Formats: sequence, structure tokens, C-alpha cells
Amino acid sequence: MIFSDFEYFVFFLFVFFTVWYVFPTIFSNQSRETRILHIFLLISSYFFYMSWDYRFGALILLSTAIDYYVGLKLSGETREKVRYYLLLFSLITNLVFILGFFKYYNFLVTSINTVTNPLFGADALPVLKIILPAGISFFTFQSLSYTIDVYRKEIPAEKDFIRFALFVSFFPQLVAGPIVTARTFMPQLYTPKKLEDIEFRVSIRFFMLGYFKKAVLSDMVAPTIDTIYADPSGHHAYALLIAAALGGIQVYLDFSGYSDMAIGSAMLLGYKLPTNFNLPFLATSVSGFWRRWHMTLNSWLRDYIYIPMGGSRVTSVRRKFNLWFTMFVSGVWHGAQWTFVFWGSLNGFFYFLEEVWKEWFPDQKNETETKHWYAAPLWLFQNLLNSSIFFLGAVFFRSLTWENAWIHIRGIFTFQAGQIRPYMWKDFLWILFFLYLGHIIGYFIFEKGKGKQIPASLEFALYPILFLVLNLATPENSVPFIYFQF
Repeated sequence: MIFSDFEYFVFFLFVFFTVWYVFPTIFSNQSRETRILHIFLLISSYFFYMSWDYRFGALILLSTAIDYYVGLKLSGETREKVRYYLLLFSLITNLVFILGFFKYYNFLVTSINTVTNPLFGADALPVLKIILPAGISFFTFQSLSYTIDVYRKEIPAEKDFIRFALFVSFFPQLVAGPIVTARTFMPQLYTPKKLEDIEFRVSIRFFMLGYFKKAVLSDMVAPTIDTIYADPSGHHAYALLIAAALGGIQVYLDFSGYSDMAIGSAMLLGYKLPTNFNLPFLATSVSGFWRRWHMTLNSWLRDYIYIPMGGSRVTSVRRKFNLWFTMFVSGVWHGAQWTFVFWGSLNGFFYFLEEVWKEWFPDQKNETETKHWYAAPLWLFQNLLNSSIFFLGAVFFRSLTWENAWIHIRGIFTFQAGQIRPYMWKDFLWILFFLYLGHIIGYFIFEKGKGKQIPASLEFALYPILFLVLNLATPENSVPFIYFQF
């Protein structure tokens, strides 16, 4: 069950009408209604997650129970050594026995066997048939943020297991984010919800925009991207360049589309999720890009990796290493392949170069914000350079294997001959048009505040037409969200 499928619409409508119309009719006591509501949302969330594989429910329940127990113990323990070991227990259980085993065991074993097999003629460790649970990296990081914050005494421990379990498994953002922390989400579970407080127009806009990004734009170009990435050696350098750009854009459309639909779904139920993307292709620097891309993951890495390592309160060399290491962890988090490890390291390297540049030219002003005649061309140059860096890195993100990634990169820079079809140019041009049109409109609305509110009656009257257009423009076969594998 994915957001862009008909099954999800049926499921969500059932949840929506039960929450806002059935429960208020049955229960007159507010506190009892809230309790039943939380139980219902928890059951709905587990049903949603287990629709992929019923066994996944046991895994998320195990992670939830461990961190709930650790949180309770941390709240009543005063001995720092014991508190430290409790936190260590949570970290090892989640990162090693849950996330490490299901996501990284076969990756590590295969890497070790690659070395030992030529030396000893046999594999050192067995490769297991492990099903990767959808979104395991998301709910693991989310649950860990709770135990870490309780350990730091930044938030109190949650005494109610139902509330805590709902925080970990809330279905709109369970499988692919945005990553929420207990400090931002748990207070919402204590706030009474009213139907009249829901911003219907905003939430529907979020969902429809996300659907358009994912089900129309991203899914439409998926066959072209898959064809080129499946055989980079057989395609022309231009086709490889198109695939590099389309691959990076597809990841954005796919993931930001999911995030938008998650935010819209949560808002319709009375909950607010954090923004995950903020027009990243308007950025003119590496740091600016990552401040706008997958913002909740970057915030998590900043709060729980970068700052504990010393952040920027250390020497210049150590600060650069901290930045590189944080991006390296981001790469490892994304996937159990050497392509993701290299992708994260590469982004960290470009972060490092940017920091060196800033040290060499500390007094340089941002000329793109001046009134000079060359401000616009300079902005365009910086933007294209920054986007090109991301697109080349995206080759490693989207490639099926390490070998394919290098064949792809080599084919671009050696101007490889091969196949290129007109539809590849067509897909590239129209998807680029919609990408930057959306960013330009978003810039004037969200960053310049020049958007105009259309009458509500007109907006709701247009919804049936928009639904029809989106339905007609949606490809017949839906494509799973890219970030489900993370």
C-alpha cells in the first residue's frame, strides 16, 4: 500500500471518517475519546505497515518496546554510569541487532567474502536470505532520538506505552519520513484535536502536489532512467548525462512527493509533520543545498552526530572532518552498498572543499544578492555548478552496482558512443521544465511572500477537475517509492 495507490485512498478515508465522525458521535467524554483515538491510530498504523509483510509488525514492536523500557529506566535512574549503559543498550540493540542485521549484515558479509574467497577458496561467512523491512532506517532513527533526548534530560520519559508506540509508528511518515523527534511530536498527542482547526486547503494542496511529483512526474520518467542505468555501457554520453540529471531529479520528485503526501495526510488527522524539502535546486552552494534537502535527516545528523562530535566548536581541521563524517554517515544510512558509502563520502568531500574556499576568501560577499549587472549570470553559474555536482553524485545513488556507476561516469567524461533515443531528450526537457517552474513559483510564494490566496469556493470547485487531470496523467503502473528501501 503506497500513497499513490487507490488502496491508500480507501484506507485513509476510512481512518479519516472514523477519527472525525464516528468517535465524536460514540464518545462524549473527551479524555476517553482521545484514548480510543490513539489506540485506533496505532492499530491503523500497524495495519498500514504490515500490509507489506505481516512479520514487519513484530520488528517495529520490538524496537518500540526496548526504547520505551529504556526511557522509563532512564527517567528514574540517577547513577550516571547506569544511565550510560542503558543508553548504550538502546544504541546497540537498535543499530547493531535491528538495523545492522537486517540492513547491513549481507553487505558486510559479501564485502568480507570478496576478500577471503580468493585467499582461502571459500566464503568466511554465510549470506542469509534477509527481507529488508520497509523504512527500517526511519523508525530506528526516530526511536533512537527519544532515548538520546531522555538520556540528555531534554525531554521527560513517556509513561504511556500507547502514545509512545504511536509516535514511533504513526503511518503517514512511518515508511519514508519525514523523520520526527519525540520533542516535536509527543506534545501533539496531548493536545485535543478539533475538526474545525484543520487547514483543509493547505493539507489537500500538500497531498495533491506530492501526488503530482510522485505519480505523474517521477513515475513517468522511471522507465527511461531504468533503461539507461541498466546498461550504461550501451548508451551515448548524452544519454548518460540525461540519466544523471533525471536520476537526481527523480529522487527529489519521488521523496519530496512522499514527504508532501505524508504532511498532507497527517494534517488531515490533526498532526503537524516537519518540512523535509525547501526548493533545493535554487541553492548556489553545497551547504545551501543540504540545508534544503531531506531537512529532517540532516537535522537529526546535526543534533545526534555533528554536534556531539564537537560541531563547529573545535579546530578548523576537526570541524571539516566533522562535516565530512556527518555526510559519510548519511551515505551509510541511505543504503548497504559501496555506491552509497562513496556517495556520502563524495558529498562530504565537496563540503570540505567549500569550507576551504570560505577560509581562503573570508571577506568575499555574496555577489548574487547585489545589484551588479553580473549578479544574475553569477547566480546561474553557481546554481548550475552546484546542481551538476549533485547530479554526478546521484549516479552513484541510482546505479545498480559499483561497476555500473563507474562505467556511467567514465562514459560521460570519455564522450562514449552508443544509443540515444529522442524520447530521452523529451523526458529530460519536460521534467526539467516542471522542476524549475515549480521552484520559481515556490520561490515567489514561500521566500518572497508574493503568493495570492484564491477564493476557497473556486479552489474546491477546481478539485474535481484536478483529480481528473491527475488521474489521466498518472502512468498505468505505479513505481514503489525509492526511499522505501532505506
